[in-house]
Amino acid sequence: MKRLFFCPICKSELGREAVDFPFCCERCRLIDLGNWSDGSYAIPSDEQVVEDEEPNRLLN
Repeated sequence: MKRLFFCPICKSELGREAVDFPFCCERCRLIDLGNWSDGSYAIPSDEQVVEDEEPNRLLN
């Protein structure tokens, strides 16, 4: 029996033999990459990130 897969971006049906698997096309693959790079996807953590108010400066 052949298992059905769906593109995580547009939800269209695709086969495992798709060139851009697990995406249906390059467009969806690039959309997903953009989501990772702009921070839309994040791995949850209990740690809090504290940023310095003033960045470290190099001494001359």
